[in-house]
Amino acid sequence: MDKYQFKLIEGDFSSQDAKTVLMSVINSKVNFHNLNAFSEFVKNNEDCETSKQRISALSKASEDILKLIEESEKKGMKLKINGDITVEFI
Repeated sequence: MDKYQFKLIEGDFSSQDAKTVLMSVINSKVNFHNLNAFSEFVKNNEDCETSKQRISALSKASEDILKLIEESEKKGMKLKINGDITVEFI
């Protein structure tokens, strides 16, 4: 079997806890891509377009998630989050 699945996030969260969990994941990924882009620039004096695109996509996702969290706060509702990660050999 060359494909694996891991459940990293599962449960019902208050708005603030959901914000903490989701923003931590996104910020970690943004930091990874910032470091990757910086490293590529230092090594090759080139911009890393892949990292720039991922940072842009993650920023958009962050904005959308914050809107959902704001909406859940206004409605006084919790958020159910399921975060699966699939890893496979390629």
